[in-house]
Amino acid sequence: MFEAELPASAEVCFSEFIDLKRARLWLPGLKKLQVVRSDAQGRPLEVSYEFGDILSYALVYAYDDVAMRVRWVPSVGVRDGVSGFAAFAKSDRGCHFRYSLESFRGRSQTHEQDVGLAFERWIRSRATT
Repeated sequence: MFEAELPASAEVCFSEFIDLKRARLWLPGLKKLQVVRSDAQGRPLEVSYEFGDILSYALVYAYDDVAMRVRWVPSVGVRDGVSGFAAFAKSDRGCHFRYSLESFRGRSQTHEQDVGLAFERWIRSRATT
């Protein structure tokens, strides 16, 4: 699991993370992202991805607004998808961020860390602008 203290509110960090239209700006290796289904609030429920040269998969998302947590699982029949979650909690310094994957299928052992660090850099860059 990747954990970090971020210099923005938990609400802002949660909002930035689930805004997948902006994911290309911070998510390393993302080549293509297509929202397949959205919820009543316009948030992605199912998304297809292409990462790097070999990964292609779809994920289904579930949101817990009160806990500021998003969870994802592979769509039915998808072999390269992985389950995981991101959680955002208020802290004295802004936001305590946790990012976790349940497996690294088809990914480097540093993938979880790489994604977590990329999001941390994105939030830090936004906090200074």
